[in-house]
Amino acid sequence: MRKTIFTLIAGTALTAGLLLASCHGKVTISGDNGTDTLEFNTDSIREININVKTNEEGEADGTEAMGLALYEAEAMDISELPETAKKQDRQGKLVLYVNIEQAPTEDEPAGIYSVWMADEKAGKVCKILTTNPTAGSLWDQMKEKDSNAAPTEMHLIATAEKAFFASKDGSKIIVEGCPDARNTWTYTIDTKKRTVKQFPSTEGVQSIDLEKGEVILTSYGYYPAPDYGRYSVTNAYTIDGKFLRQASEPQPE
Repeated sequence: MRKTIFTLIAGTALTAGLLLASCHGKVTISGDNGTDTLEFNTDSIREININVKTNEEGEADGTEAMGLALYEAEAMDISELPETAKKQDRQGKLVLYVNIEQAPTEDEPAGIYSVWMADEKAGKVCKILTTNPTAGSLWDQMKEKDSNAAPTEMHLIATAEKAFFASKDGSKIIVEGCPDARNTWTYTIDTKKRTVKQFPSTEGVQSIDLEKGEVILTSYGYYPAPDYGRYSVTNAYTIDGKFLRQASEPQPE
């Protein structure tokens, strides 16, 4: 682990670690291999120091750099996390929780769920989403075997019984559930861009590889005549939902 220190001298504003306006000044980058400095003119003076830890590949370590910065305006004290919320996944100091807002019933199998992200070190929490049990699926847009995930909206996520981190910095998550009592609906969410896509999968997540940026999902299909019968097959996708390859041969169920 190495530490990179950015020193900005400029008349500008900085929010959630992101530079909101272009500026003149000086940027100093210090790492294991020494210090590099880029200087340029400035009309006024203001100095801001930001400490960003990076991993061995030089990428920002979200467990320190990100936290709940993307949701700074929405962050609440962690005491606001519902007592009934269940821990789902952890990435550094960030933890994902799912809370059952309305339990599924025979007549309403979707139920209603909320997904929360907590920064345990900072003692903060924010609600990422609340599911919409009336939201429809996007199967019609994903009929081909090599279909990519289909775009949708945050308020059109039908279910989130489970939640997983899908990136090292915690900015991407995957949620899934079974709102129709038959198929598993799986969504990939970029919390930084506030974008959502539904995967073509019908049986859910098998594995997530954060190093490769891939997710393996399972789907079922039906053999044509005269064999008939149902089979399962796994496919690999990028975390953003692009189809990569068929990851296994169809297996009879």
